[in-house]
Amino acid sequence: MSGPPFDLGGGALLRRYRMEDLDGLWSAVEEERDRIGPWMPWVEHTVSKDDERPWLERVTSDRDSTGGLSIWVEGEFAGGTGLIADEFGISAEIGYWIRSRFEGRGLVTRACEALITYGFEGLGVHRVVIRAGTENARSRAIPERLGFTFEGVAREEGRGTGGFYDLAVYSILDREWRAR
Repeated sequence: MSGPPFDLGGGALLRRYRMEDLDGLWSAVEEERDRIGPWMPWVEHTVSKDDERPWLERVTSDRDSTGGLSIWVEGEFAGGTGLIADEFGISAEIGYWIRSRFEGRGLVTRACEALITYGFEGLGVHRVVIRAGTENARSRAIPERLGFTFEGVAREEGRGTGGFYDLAVYSILDREWRAR
């Protein structure tokens, strides 16, 4: 299986970021700052478009990376996600966020499905992990919906604008994904 872009259906596309996405990305971060800040450690230190630029330059410089991907709906930036494999290619982790006006459409779930399949078939990892704040019910619903196994709580492993918080850890193995 080749990497992104992935058609998510309904006019939605999962693709790598481009430098010309900076304005749309920055607008979304500003719009969603209060909502995503408690869960995302980078939000409080990203206070201007110039703060966002180095990250975007880094993720766009590696054309094979799936660590920085964007969700677009009919040409509008809807959210970000990524799949990052460990250095040995055994496990990969997915992270995500979505603008509030795009919630409830299944975009993150479909993006995760594409990334999980790519992780197993394209990267050849054995396991995919999703970590979500224990109090973030919407974020936790995604791995639960996708058949992941809840492994436990990583105490204060997450950090957002409100400080440290506990993460619920979920995983799925390649054979489990194929069998579903």
